Amino acid sequence: MDLRHLLQTHHDEIVREWVDRIRTEVSENYSSRPVEEVTLTILEATGAYFAVLTENDFSKMDVFIEKISRVRLDVGFSLSEVQGAFELYRKVLTPILIRELDPSLLPEVLQKLNDCLSHTIRRFSDYFQSLHERAIRNRAEDLERLVEDRTRELSESEAKYRTLVEEINDGYFVSQRGIVVFANKAFCDMHGYTMEEVIGRHYMDFVAPESSDEVSRIYKERMTTGEARDQYVYLRRCKDGRQLYSENKVKLITYRSETATAGICRDITERMELEKQRLRLVELENERKTIALTTLNQLMVTLSHYLLNANSIIGGMARRTLRAGSKGERLASLEIIKEQTHKTESIIAALKKVAAIRTTDYTPESHTLMIDLTNEIENKLAKTGQKEISK
Repeated sequence: MDLRHLLQTHHDEIVREWVDRIRTEVSENYSSRPVEEVTLTILEATGAYFAVLTENDFSKMDVFIEKISRVRLDVGFSLSEVQGAFELYRKVLTPILIRELDPSLLPEVLQKLNDCLSHTIRRFSDYFQSLHERAIRNRAEDLERLVEDRTRELSESEAKYRTLVEEINDGYFVSQRGIVVFANKAFCDMHGYTMEEVIGRHYMDFVAPESSDEVSRIYKERMTTGEARDQYVYLRRCKDGRQLYSENKVKLITYRSETATAGICRDITERMELEKQRLRLVELENERKTIALTTLNQLMVTLSHYLLNANSIIGGMARRTLRAGSKGERLASLEIIKEQTHKTESIIAALKKVAAIRTTDYTPESHTLMIDLTNEIENKLAKTGQKEISK
């Protein structure tokens, strides 16, 4: 079953399970929303995902993200709640894909699904940062007009800032001159440190040695030119020594009147493992094709050997028959020709048996099995010889 047919066939099932899980697994906010409202929202989201996965059309998803962001944030939903709701789509769809999708299409579709979810999260991250920056700009304008309220408004901004970043699932950090001056709990948890252990440390302490040169280069480019790429993948270093794949989305901001780097740090270990599995499947498919070509070559060599021998003998006996001086000599030659003809028929029969054999699907735990054509031919020839003797 291809992806489009699968999504259309299981549309109602996906919507129903997504609605049920979003109202029971995400948060009390979702549980308290009317089921009709949640269902209409999920129907629209499902349609947007369908456009992305089948047509690579992100326009509907972008429109939906902007709409749902305004609606949910206006009524008090946190970013982590909305992100959790979107993540449920992957949890609902993945078992269906694994169970019913053509295995050869699975790696590509899983990659599409991950890209779609990554795009959704990035859009929400961008919205969060723009919302924060807009709030800071508004407060800065107020501070210029109302000097007496400066301390109070800065305190309120800091409190709201902390509240927002603590609500997201991804790690969030701010560094100045390479030192972490702010981090949310998610950032601390994903590295295995407490808040007290993180604040004041150099950011490179949280980068694995394998990625330190690249991350340092990107940081220097950003601070000197302001044009370094804002999103990159690297290995983070955890307190327990583990090195896990992460994705950073960073940009320059002004924090407490100084230039700083703010970033969202996301764990992508699962995504990288899926990519490794996809590459392994491609490698296994190439191995299977190589085995098939080798098998074909062996078949041709084996057939050529037996058929050429039989043909050579038949030709020699035919010429001998023409030269025979007696009926007995001719009959002897014809008997040999008949014998070789039977052998040729046995070879063809063995080949038909080989052609009828189908190998099982290739998996990492199985091996492509090849029939021993030489052995089949020898068995057929032996049986042919026994029949001749019995006659």
